[in-house]
Amino acid sequence: MAKRKRFNIENLYPKDYFFDYAEFMKDPENYQFTEADYAYHNAMELKRYEEEVPMTYYEKTLLRKWVMDGHNPRENPGSKYLCMTGSEPMDFLDVYRLDKEIEQEMKGMTKAQKEVYLKGLMGWTDEDESPSPIDLLPDGSEEFDIF
Repeated sequence: MAKRKRFNIENLYPKDYFFDYAEFMKDPENYQFTEADYAYHNAMELKRYEEEVPMTYYEKTLLRKWVMDGHNPRENPGSKYLCMTGSEPMDFLDVYRLDKEIEQEMKGMTKAQKEVYLKGLMGWTDEDESPSPIDLLPDGSEEFDIF
């Protein structure tokens, strides 16, 4: 059986990578970052992230694959279950852990129960918008409060 190759952050960006700081300083507003610039930045961000955030071996493997695909570790991948638009920013591991937690909660639920559960998480209500019988006058018209 072949031995697995050990992960090396330096393999995520070109060996001869060098940021052209002089070129950047000529016109910072219009500087065009290269793929190598992004790869280097993501690799260094991954290194810092792994030092700061405790994670399991499996989570670390998933995170590294995410970065190898060209993403930043602090980038939001989008949840399998929830709409993340307008929420506070969440990074890759936060979203992954949230999805796993939701999967655990929904284990054993029917499809209908899962739908109700997920709608509840998102604040969705299926309340009928028609007026209740209490709000109707004896003739069937709606009651209005006039001040």
